[in-house]
Amino acid sequence: MKKAISAQGTKMFLENPDAAPIATGLLMAGSVSTPCVVTFDNVTKMANGEPLYITGSGWPSIDDQEWVIQNLDKTAKTASLANSDTSKETATWNAAASYTLNAFADVCAQSYQINQNPATTIDTTTLCDSEKTSLVGFRDPGTLTFDFFIDPTDPDYLALHDAYDDGEERMFELIYKNGAVRTLPVIVQSINETGGVDQAVHGSATLKITGSPILTQPGSTTPPVYALTVDVAPASGVAPLSVTATMAETNGTASQFQIDWGDTTAIDTVTGSLTKTHDYAAAGSYTAHVTPTVNSSVLAPVAANAVTVS
Repeated sequence: MKKAISAQGTKMFLENPDAAPIATGLLMAGSVSTPCVVTFDNVTKMANGEPLYITGSGWPSIDDQEWVIQNLDKTAKTASLANSDTSKETATWNAAASYTLNAFADVCAQSYQINQNPATTIDTTTLCDSEKTSLVGFRDPGTLTFDFFIDPTDPDYLALHDAYDDGEERMFELIYKNGAVRTLPVIVQSINETGGVDQAVHGSATLKITGSPILTQPGSTTPPVYALTVDVAPASGVAPLSVTATMAETNGTASQFQIDWGDTTAIDTVTGSLTKTHDYAAAGSYTAHVTPTVNSSVLAPVAANAVTVS
């Protein structure tokens, strides 16, 4: 099936990992959930639909991969990672977890076309088996072709050629006029120039789509932000120490809380209550993290005060 879409009012950008990144920083926390919600140290240069490279969290399900930002909350400094699943992670979040937001090159597209092909059916009937059998392959993610008109010495055009030369996968963004963003992984397959005028060239480029596109809808009016604080008392004592976590909510009510007590014991799930007791069996310093679920959305974990057990 062939789908042609006008590029009027649409801007297109190709990831440029060779340029200085837009932003780098630390990830303060991550939720054990689907999708994962992370907390940033700074979100001033971030936007929904942008791909983010994560490393060092200690969670194999998200480390050393790129994830598309959605549901960005600049007040709480949190965002969900589209299509991520950290629900089976058991390790403690690493305080050295970091992110990189790579730069993007404007490909100066005038129009574009996405071509997608249906899954292929292969006849596997044999002479020894009269029953009709077949195998159905995976659908081809397709290709994206765009036309451009650009100065051939423009750094963004040179970045497009670099992507073709190295053949590495990059993220491609289509930012629509209404603010929606489609983000998809691509490999630059070909670049063709057809001539131009006044130090500019016409041409086209074809990108092989290598995975599922992610569509991030434009933002709407932001409701009051849910907030949670957690107090664990007593804050110190002799082992074994029994403590109580008390959750205080504003601008909403969580349907459940998941409490990671920070001592490698199993995570507690709390529903219908704002308090939970726990015993710290050994001496040490512990910080509990509470992950609330609000309106069916898993939010970023909130750190409680530290507890010292002697």
